[in-house]
Amino acid sequence: MNKEWEKKAKQAQKETDAEMANQIVQLSSIKQKEIDQLVAENKMDTAEFNQLIKLIKDQTKSNNDKIKSISNIQNGLELLVGLVGKLI
Repeated sequence: MNKEWEKKAKQAQKETDAEMANQIVQLSSIKQKEIDQLVAENKMDTAEFNQLIKLIKDQTKSNNDKIKSISNIQNGLELLVGLVGKLI
């Protein structure tokens, strides 16, 4: 039962990751391939990437709180700098 649950959870994570990346692509000129490349270059797993995006979208936190939290995510700042670089 545990293995089946883990399999379903991994599939749900993949679908969520794809949806999140698709939203970024639609809202910007960044291509899916570029997002995948940034995540890989920064050795960030999808859970960390999702945590980073959720943190940025969290409107209950101040910018200072977000900065502190992002600094706790390995390579989070580097990935954000890469994304901003592609946007401008």
